[in-house]
Amino acid sequence: MSGDALRWLTGGVVLLLVAALFVAMARTWRTRARRQADTVPPVPVPADPGPTAGSWDGFTVATTRADQPLERITAGGLGFRGRGGVTVHDAGVVLHHAGADDRWIAAADVRGADRATAAIDRVVEPGGLVRLRWTATGAAGATDLDTYFRFPEGDRAALDALQGLTTKHEHPHTAGEGTN
Repeated sequence: MSGDALRWLTGGVVLLLVAALFVAMARTWRTRARRQADTVPPVPVPADPGPTAGSWDGFTVATTRADQPLERITAGGLGFRGRGGVTVHDAGVVLHHAGADDRWIAAADVRGADRATAAIDRVVEPGGLVRLRWTATGAAGATDLDTYFRFPEGDRAALDALQGLTTKHEHPHTAGEGTN
């Protein structure tokens, strides 16, 4: 076999291995999203969510299982980092995420809000992320989640509004919990 033929054969094998790796990654991502769909179903925004406390745009960094900042939630458009933000109403929170439908989180499902430094593949200055702690209820039962945001401007106001929502609608498993 000539040197050129061997190079082409080696290149073809490498190309096939890379393609197989990408196919495996895509299948794994779809399987994970399907498995989580019963856990984290999309909740549409109500027609009239009530008075607005404020709206903040920035970046949605990640949504993870509560207190597991490396366990990404992929269902319902929550899997990708991108442009996003929140609108806080008296009755709940609207999550905005580029490329996905807005998601409603009723005030009773908000467990708290605080600051964080890291989530999955993003590490920032101490307290540089705003973490929204909430509960999703689906066919698989209730699942506690954390969604991390990076707001270039107004992160203190966003955090205050989210924390205010929590104290207005405090429920038994948030009573006594502190936030940073």
